[in-house]
Amino acid sequence: MGTSAWDTETKRPIHVDQGVEGLPIGLAGGRYLCRACTDPLILKGAKPEAKVTPHFAHKGGGPCRLPDREAEIDAEDQVVIQLSHQIRALPGVTSCTLASPGDDPHQPIGLPPVVVAQCGDTTVVIERPGTLPSPQAVRRRILAVRDHHAGAAHVWFLRRDLGQFGQLPSHTVRLGGRDVEHQRVAPTEQQLAILDAGGHVYWLDGKLVLMPYGYHAFRHPARPEQDWTAWPKWPRHMDPRDDWRISKPRPAPAADCWGLVPIALSSLTRTRAAFHPADAHKIMDELYAAQEGRYRWRDRRAREVYAERNTPRPPRPAAPVPAAEAPAATTEPATVAELPQSPEATGRQDAEAPAPSADLPQDFPPPPAAPPTIPPPPQDPPAASPVPRQRRWTDALRMLRRRRGQ
Repeated sequence: MGTSAWDTETKRPIHVDQGVEGLPIGLAGGRYLCRACTDPLILKGAKPEAKVTPHFAHKGGGPCRLPDREAEIDAEDQVVIQLSHQIRALPGVTSCTLASPGDDPHQPIGLPPVVVAQCGDTTVVIERPGTLPSPQAVRRRILAVRDHHAGAAHVWFLRRDLGQFGQLPSHTVRLGGRDVEHQRVAPTEQQLAILDAGGHVYWLDGKLVLMPYGYHAFRHPARPEQDWTAWPKWPRHMDPRDDWRISKPRPAPAADCWGLVPIALSSLTRTRAAFHPADAHKIMDELYAAQEGRYRWRDRRAREVYAERNTPRPPRPAAPVPAAEAPAATTEPATVAELPQSPEATGRQDAEAPAPSADLPQDFPPPPAAPPTIPPPPQDPPAASPVPRQRRWTDALRMLRRRRGQ
């Protein structure tokens, strides 16, 4: 029992969950085909008096020749139907329908139906595949959307799984003065084909949309008067010349990988009556401004490091030469304690000399008004000059000879 079938008359899938009113019941001349094995299907349970819910069954009541594929198609359809309910609830969305442009049960593209949403004057065709088919099938869908919905924005919401998400480690970006982690992905051939055709590749995780920007790694050129080696306070495992830049609002074809900006699904139509990721573009503008400031800072820092390491320093003053030791004196000088000190030098008076008091009797007359005149000391007569020692011996010998001659 299946919940969907291909309607050869309307060229689109039919889902019993969306109602089967007005459709012919039974085999209907081979109008309904299995989307997995292309066998004719029978619509049952469509009569009001039917005791079973409406469903499609293979001719003869047998199972599908490709039961796994049939179950997979039904599961993918349910995801798209749930997404259509989310899109219909967004502000500014006036209509929301399902379609399968370019699909053919005999040559299936391998993609579930699309959600065609009208938002003001903007038509948006939204894909929600389980997995992307081959690049050729992706291009067929893109061309079919252009033929059936000319001028519409073609958006692909991919699943957040290991095959289409998280192949690369996250990286740190600077936003609003704080560090934020952004996921990165390596784009696949199918994703690049969507981008080359003018489509938009997003990731949808519940009510969170991840929008890509281009990540381009580069190395700062080493210019004259710059030093990029072993910066202080720089991680040893990182080179300050290694940097990255952004390409926006769509990743450039030459991008090394894609960074992902997280925004709310409701923000896609919140700012105006159009499908426009304004919040993501604002964050990308901040990343671009931060990259310009980061580039200028590293360039200036390289010049500062060069100046610090190449500016000549003034010579250091010579160390003082110790003076030659003077010869020791024959007599050791008296120590400070042995030298006589006057009261004025010590700053105190002798303890035995009492301080004068007005109550004590005056033993001495009061001092005169003018100091007395002190006569100069008497001067001794000039001393005779000493007689030389040799002369004294000569006079004594002469006097002795005189006495002997008497």
